Amino acid sequence: MTRNQRIGVTLGLALGLGLLLYLLRGTLVPVFVAMFFAYLLDPVIDRMEKRGLNRSASIVILAAAVVVVFGTLGTFFVIQTERELEELVRDLPTYLRRAHEHLNPLARQYLGRDIPFTFEEIFNEAKTRLAGIDPAALKPVSAAIARMSSSTFAFVSWLFGLIIIPVFLFYFLRDWDLMKVRTAEMLPLSYREYIVEKATEIDVVLAAFFRGQLSVAAALGVIYSIGLLLLGVDLAVVIGVVTGIAFIIPYAGTLVGVVAASVMVFLEYGLSWRIPASWAVFAVGQTLEAFVLTPRITGEKVGLSPVAVIFSLMVGAELFGFLGIIIAVPLASAANVVLRDVLRRYRDSDYFRSGGEGKPPQAPG
Repeated sequence: MTRNQRIGVTLGLALGLGLLLYLLRGTLVPVFVAMFFAYLLDPVIDRMEKRGLNRSASIVILAAAVVVVFGTLGTFFVIQTERELEELVRDLPTYLRRAHEHLNPLARQYLGRDIPFTFEEIFNEAKTRLAGIDPAALKPVSAAIARMSSSTFAFVSWLFGLIIIPVFLFYFLRDWDLMKVRTAEMLPLSYREYIVEKATEIDVVLAAFFRGQLSVAAALGVIYSIGLLLLGVDLAVVIGVVTGIAFIIPYAGTLVGVVAASVMVFLEYGLSWRIPASWAVFAVGQTLEAFVLTPRITGEKVGLSPVAVIFSLMVGAELFGFLGIIIAVPLASAANVVLRDVLRRYRDSDYFRSGGEGKPPQAPG
């Protein structure tokens, strides 16, 4: 087989695999979620094996530990959230009246009208506005409601997928090392060393990204929660935890946290000094993340800029939905490693050094 034929076969297989992933994107979500967690947890299982434990027993022990730890944290989070929500519901009428007192003069000054406050005023305002809307403009809303009403099967499928994720996870963790060996054995001998080398580099990048991002997200969740609690903000723990989790998507966490905290502070205290103080909490968190947490936990191994992460997530979500979100960053990391190698080979080639007169760089093999 000539070099061009090999390239054609490789591209054909890649396109076929991409098409298969697209067609099965809904079915494969539980599989890829389980593979994602298996990838994260495999090093822990390997360490437990080195201490003399059976691999299956190690998986069971780790699962029990995860259930205990996250069950405890989840219980605390639920109790704290329930308490804060009860306080919010109790004080909401006061908050709304206070917000109306602050905003209504501004609306009267700049819009020439009052903001509706009572339920009757809001209902009449909504009825007036809906009466002036073209019925054709409401068709997308009707279609969306119809889709929601017929989504029972989708919910059952989602629930079933959620249930079988632990089953997939157990078997992936048990056979993870064997799967890597079997995959390497199927690679062509002439390319095996190169592919294994690049796969190792990709593994370093992914490990630094995922484990680093999760660690940084947890640290930021704690920092934001404590800062907002000290300011006396309602739902401080909820806002802090959600903001920390959203950090995994660059810039989204900070935006969510700033908006949510500002709204809660405004509802509770009005135009208070606590609003800029809540911004300062997030500014401190972002500063610690940029100069302390990320350099120490993740380092310079990732090589993916926030823009690249956002773009890969957008493309993945557009093409494959939720499955695309799961595989977007791994694929972007792999592409980044391969692209860096291609550029290195290009710069080291006679073709580059001679100004385009030498022999073009060859593919590895």
